[in-house]
Formats: sequence, C-alpha cells, structure tokens
Amino acid sequence: MNKHFKDNVVFILVATAAFLTEPTIANAQTDPYNPVNFTEPLSLYRGKISPISQDSLYLNEEDRCNLLINEWGWDACDGVEAMIIGLAPGIDTLMIEAPNTEGHVTLEDWEGADRQDEIDAIWNEFAEGSIAQGKALGQNIEAVRWYVQPTLNKEKSYLYYAILIKWDGELIINAKASLFDRQGYIPFRIIPDSADLSEAELQRLVELSLEAYQPEIEQAYFDFQDGDKVAAVGAVGVLAALVGVKYGKAAATGLIAVALLFLKKAWFLLLIPLVFLKKLFSGKKKAE
Repeated sequence: MNKHFKDNVVFILVATAAFLTEPTIANAQTDPYNPVNFTEPLSLYRGKISPISQDSLYLNEEDRCNLLINEWGWDACDGVEAMIIGLAPGIDTLMIEAPNTEGHVTLEDWEGADRQDEIDAIWNEFAEGSIAQGKALGQNIEAVRWYVQPTLNKEKSYLYYAILIKWDGELIINAKASLFDRQGYIPFRIIPDSADLSEAELQRLVELSLEAYQPEIEQAYFDFQDGDKVAAVGAVGVLAALVGVKYGKAAATGLIAVALLFLKKAWFLLLIPLVFLKKLFSGKKKAE
C-alpha cells in the first residue's frame, strides 16, 4: 500500500474513532483503490462535470463507497456523487454531493434587513457545536472565523463560504458552495491544497469548480417556470444547510446538509480535515 495512503487513512481513522459505533481498521495488506484518469465528462444525476487538468483523477462508485463507508464511517455513500482529485491547479479534492430536490430556491431573502443577524446566528451555532464536539473528541477544535463571508452571486446562481478552523493548532479551510438549479441546488465541497489563500484566490477555485459543471438541458436556475416546485426556504436557509446547522425554517424542511443523513454521528464529521486525496494517491498507477 502507498505510504502516503496508509498514513492518511490512519489519521482519518483516529480522527473519527470516537464517533463511530464500530470503528473500522485500515487494510494494511492490499490497496483497494484504483483512481481513474479524468479525461471525459462524468454524468451526474442532474448534469455533468468536465475535466480541466490533464492530471486529474476520480474515484469510481465502488472506490468512492469503499472510502466513505469503510474508511470515513458513513452509513451510505449515495450522499456523494463524485470525488475528483486535482480538478485544477490549487484544488486538491472536489466532492460533489447528491443534489437537493426541495424545489427552486428564491434568493430574495438575501436582501432582507435581518440577513446579517441570521448569518451571525448560524455562525454562533456552528462555533458552539465545534467546541462541544471537540471536547467529545478530546481535541482542541476552534471555529476561528469566516475565511470568506457567505457570498451570493445572483448572476451565476451560486452561494459559497469558507470557514477557518483551528484543529489542534493546525489551520484548515472548510469551503462549500451551492450551485442553484431549477429543482434545488447541488452542494460542492472544495478542498484547496493550501490554507494560505486570499479571498480572491479561493473564489477563483470555487468558480473553476462550478464552471466545470453543466446542468441538464432546461434544468439551470433560470429555466424556472411557473408551476415548478418552490423551496420552503431561501438562500439563508440553504446557507444553514451547507454549514450543517439546524436554524430557523431550515430545521424543519429537510434542507439540512446531505451528509447529515449518512454520517454515523451528527454533523461534526463535516469538520474532519478531509484527507488530501491528491497526496494520498500520489505515486499510484492510474487506472486505464
């Protein structure tokens, strides 16, 4: 087994052990993963994602499920549609989660007078949960600040944010984006290969990731028509869902982040410093 792979898998297992009902053990004898060259568009549930870099890889469904269930302790793997390694320079890993189907999300609430108060409440909930779960794990975990304040781009129909987390002294960026479409939204988790990025640099990586995705015909956000299902919450509720906290209307509508449905223990695993898959698979022979 690749040494980087073993080291990183052990790290993930140690980090998650306190939250798994039955902790898994890495297989030290064989390497079960065969990343595939990402040279052609991948079909997803409501669109497709196209390659940018000739050096990028992806995990097929079997390998993706193996990693999520056997190594990360998820109960199921259908909460993630794609895991792409090295999509573009600066992006270590891109995870595309299963699309939300609660309905077309209206964005007017983002202009509400109480928007910042709602965002502050979401942050406070997240920060308090980080402290509590860090104590449960026996580690010092601190939600430091918004690395990038929640930002809505109406013209390109996406919402994104980045949070700076201090995990036992190590600074980690947790970035997520939501690409709105006709039926709801698609969550993207962007894992940069550096924690020393400017806001502009991080936004560039987010937009590179989102621009590589193409919705199905007549399924883009602006293809909405009268009579289509409309979501019960707006952009602020989606932000709460992406961050992984129950807040306001989002707590009662099923808009809580998809990962929450599959993790064995609460939202905390969203904070795990996701293994740098580009390093994890470095030196491995790419599957043909």
